[in-house]
Amino acid sequence: MLQPGTKEWVRAVARHLNLSPSDLALKSGLAASTVTRYINDRSGTIGISQRSLDAIAEFSGVPVHVMPGQRRPGGMSEADAVPFDTDANPKPDWIKQAVSEARSQSNAVDAWVMKGWSLDQVGVQPGDILLVDMNLRPKTGDIVCAQITDWATGTAETVFRRFDPPFLTAHSGKLGPQKPDLVDDDRVAVRGVVTARIGLRH
Repeated sequence: MLQPGTKEWVRAVARHLNLSPSDLALKSGLAASTVTRYINDRSGTIGISQRSLDAIAEFSGVPVHVMPGQRRPGGMSEADAVPFDTDANPKPDWIKQAVSEARSQSNAVDAWVMKGWSLDQVGVQPGDILLVDMNLRPKTGDIVCAQITDWATGTAETVFRRFDPPFLTAHSGKLGPQKPDLVDDDRVAVRGVVTARIGLRH
């Protein structure tokens, strides 16, 4: 069953990307009528599938039912990245070799697979592999791996942001303006600096 506000979410995503609803549908791999008939229906008899909503979210980078520029309910956002795992994330041999070589140079190097769009305006895309040196101290303009902790719930998320002292900032065309996070080494702590990016998109 669709949550209330689904039509508003689809309209907001289209506006955010400066697209018409039909163009949003086509760029998401859907028929234009899938979206236009749904959002223009006043009878309440025409619906839209979860698969279609997921396709829009995949294209736009905006999680379903989260308005552009906002975090998920509860204050925690969609995962920015996941640890690189050759079993869970099958990759070409040359990528595995590059990651293995980087790790062999230092036991402080870790690898992550970018999942979100928080840094698309500085060239980091979903699917890119980021090599992080946990021993480096960040300098202004560095892309960093950080941990943001919600002490009220006891949960934490790993994020990738640009370091603009004393803040971490997202640079995303798809997600829109994001509130910067103050690095206080308590709620927000930098864990390492991105030293290399392996891009999979051409």
